[in-house]
Amino acid sequence: MSTPAKPQGGPGSVFLIDGSNFMFRAFHALPSLTSPAGVPVNALHGFVRMIQALRKEFAPEVFVAVFDHSGPTFRNALFPDYKAHRPPPPEDLIPQMPLVRGATTALGLPAIEAVNYEADDIIATYTMQAQKLGRRVVILSSDKDLMQLVDDGSETRPPVLLYDTMKQKLLGSAEVLEKWGVPPAQLGDLLALTGDSSDNIPGVPGIGPKTAAGLLAEFGSLEALLAAAGSIKQAKRREVLQASVAAARLSRKLVELVRDVPDLPPLESLVDHGPNAEVMDAFFAPLGVRSLSGRSARAVAAQAGRGPEGPLELRPGAPLVLDRTRLRLFRAADEAALKVWIAAALAKASELALQVTVDVGDATQAHLVGLAIAPHAAAADESGDEMWPAYIPVGHTGDALLAGQFTRERALELLRPLLTALPVWAHAAKFQAIVLRRFGVELPRLAGDPKLASYTLDPARTTHTLAELAKDLFAHVTLTHESVLGKGKKAVSFAGAQIDQAAAYACERALLTGQLGRHLRASLDAAGPAIAALFDQLEMPLSRVLEKLEERGVAVDIKVLAAQGKAIGAEIDKLRAEIEAEAGHPLNPDSPLQLQKFLFEERGLEATKKTKTGYSTDAAVLEELAQLDPIVGPILEYRTLTKLKGTYIDTLPQAVNPRTGRLHTSFRQAVAQTGRLSSKDPNLQNIPVRTEIGRRIREAFVAGPGKVLVALDYSQIELRILAHLSGDKNFVSAFRDGVDVHRRTAAEVFAVPEAEVTPEQRRVAKAVNFGVIYGQTAFGLSRSLGIPRGKAGSYIKAYLEKIPGITRYLDELVDIADQRGYAETIFGRRRRIPELARKGASRNYGERIARNTPIQGSAADIMKRAMIAVEARLGEVTWAQMLLTVHDELIFECEAARADELVAIARPLMEQAAELSVPLHVDAGRGTSWAACKG
Repeated sequence: MSTPAKPQGGPGSVFLIDGSNFMFRAFHALPSLTSPAGVPVNALHGFVRMIQALRKEFAPEVFVAVFDHSGPTFRNALFPDYKAHRPPPPEDLIPQMPLVRGATTALGLPAIEAVNYEADDIIATYTMQAQKLGRRVVILSSDKDLMQLVDDGSETRPPVLLYDTMKQKLLGSAEVLEKWGVPPAQLGDLLALTGDSSDNIPGVPGIGPKTAAGLLAEFGSLEALLAAAGSIKQAKRREVLQASVAAARLSRKLVELVRDVPDLPPLESLVDHGPNAEVMDAFFAPLGVRSLSGRSARAVAAQAGRGPEGPLELRPGAPLVLDRTRLRLFRAADEAALKVWIAAALAKASELALQVTVDVGDATQAHLVGLAIAPHAAAADESGDEMWPAYIPVGHTGDALLAGQFTRERALELLRPLLTALPVWAHAAKFQAIVLRRFGVELPRLAGDPKLASYTLDPARTTHTLAELAKDLFAHVTLTHESVLGKGKKAVSFAGAQIDQAAAYACERALLTGQLGRHLRASLDAAGPAIAALFDQLEMPLSRVLEKLEERGVAVDIKVLAAQGKAIGAEIDKLRAEIEAEAGHPLNPDSPLQLQKFLFEERGLEATKKTKTGYSTDAAVLEELAQLDPIVGPILEYRTLTKLKGTYIDTLPQAVNPRTGRLHTSFRQAVAQTGRLSSKDPNLQNIPVRTEIGRRIREAFVAGPGKVLVALDYSQIELRILAHLSGDKNFVSAFRDGVDVHRRTAAEVFAVPEAEVTPEQRRVAKAVNFGVIYGQTAFGLSRSLGIPRGKAGSYIKAYLEKIPGITRYLDELVDIADQRGYAETIFGRRRRIPELARKGASRNYGERIARNTPIQGSAADIMKRAMIAVEARLGEVTWAQMLLTVHDELIFECEAARADELVAIARPLMEQAAELSVPLHVDAGRGTSWAACKG
């Protein structure tokens, strides 16, 4: 019997939740969140959302959450060391455990636990009861022990399936057999043989899952295997089994699930009657968790238009209902019907939501496979099917039904009036706009991008994907890539996907994009004018600028890279030979294990950081050890060169687009919590700025024939922002007077006249000036300057005493963030800092965020404002264009004779991007390569 793709809920179904499993997974899945009282609630949030989503999607007749009891169980009496080595729960999870149980009850679900038994035993007991009553059972967990209960059923016996909600994977007997090599009935024997280190179940030494499955296939059961252990030919295995008979039998008792736990509420009494809105609101409101009841939804709506009273975060909306069967599929033979649908959308719709499907490749190379469009009419009658979402396939190859699909050219010709006339919501709009522009279709009226709206509202979220936003805000579980395309070796591209699945996936995403867009638009407006302006005047216009940059790309000289690769390869070989000569034997510096043995055993250096495989040899450890042993320097240099050679010099030629002959990086706008941009494929932000190897890599980025590259770089922008925000007289006067701020700082710290500051003193002052922005410790400063930690600490202490304005301001930032729960940039961007409500390392990290976010975030916002202004101005000329942004630098390509003219246009716009109490200054350089721009 084949396993269905999803569980079957409804009447006759029993859903048993492994509550502890859900709670731990929710805790690790969501970022840190705290209640208004400062109590951690991320596990609570995740647990509630999962319960709501499951109840809404499957509507089980019986819905029960089962938890482990806090006390010992009968297994501890059998084996006192059972689970003895399991670490305690994370510190932030402990106070949430009773909250999750309380939330379960508030949601209207029974929360069951039993003294002397584990949750797995209760689930096994209810599973047996349900089968006797003829009820289908779905166990909601990822726990391997519960897979023993899986049963495909028969004509007289209903099935028992296990559903992993995180992976959205349903497991029947076939899936258990595929995973473990044995059917569910033999899984207990297999687990007894293999043991379990997390539960401290001994098992039989040296026997893993594959070996255990083979032995059980041969002997039939654990007892039969133990009885025949003396006849096994392989001597070592025979001896181990004979010596482990008692341990194996004990292990079998420990993994066996009890199926008759006494004194449980009868299953028939646990029918799900749904939640009570008043109970939910009473429980969740003090915790800052807005439930999805009608009352809570109305309460959120009633607050629309009010400014935020605390840290911004995304607020849930009303539950979302999507009918995946209500969509239109248009092929070439349906052109007349498509024209009617387009005319109706133009007449009735106020806006559209869009989702393109593509084959493999980045935006500048991707093949368009299809378009899903969801019209939305704000107040019109949408009952007619002309307003249903539609999917228009243009590039599918794997479905016989699509022999008559539209050509790409004809479909876009028909859709162009619709896509250009109405405002369009698109998630990750930059990608979709680039794809469509390659095929001649512009999106001139973007209503917005939910991804950027989410990022603007709450940059502290770990992800802004459509699926995660739908789950968090609407309790809606989306179709997954895997459900449409398959996975592993059997996976296909979108071009090869079945059309009904591709259409459902794309139309669902289009509908969700519109729903999320409108919900987040209301949240932006309610958050106040500063937040709304960040989205409307900064993030969305910047997205259009980044489209242009990605499309333009930059020329890369492959011959230069090849020559560099050869030269650096020789340097790497020389360093390896030097390291091996010092070691006196062959040594692979790429091997952590070999380095551990060499440094800590042979050289006798002190190991400081423990890992799963021994002691760490990461860069931070090696930099500290380099002060103690000269051999570590060549190892560090070897590591640096091999990484950069593999990441850039060997890889950049492969990344050149064969269609354009240029390199097209992809800018990521909604990743860094400070507001900064990043990039990928390749990541240009990680090219070293001040090293020789970084300069070499930049030599390969070149201008086209008859042109030059021009680099405009903000000078000390973060220090200038620090001067503006802190008002420190030394910093402010240094920048207003145009003097060397590091020299002036050194004069203060070392109590000498500016004219007598030594190069070393200036170097120290520079390191400390930048270090305070990032909350650098004495250890960090000692590592960056190559000096003892005590001396570094004395420099920081002197700095804090002699530059009191900076010290006072940084302390104020922490106090303000403590009160508000967030840090804020000059332009009103807010970043939640839940870590401030904790203790120890988390608190220290939160304080660093509180100090550097207003500085780094303001610098990021200024750069974005500058890019928008410069791109708008250069749109009026044909002889220059912006290509890249890396950190505080913009790189342009222009006609060689007009470089001065470009600088005269762009520099003032960059320097006027913000009004500060100190002047912004931009340095300019030019040359035939990026490296040459730096002189």
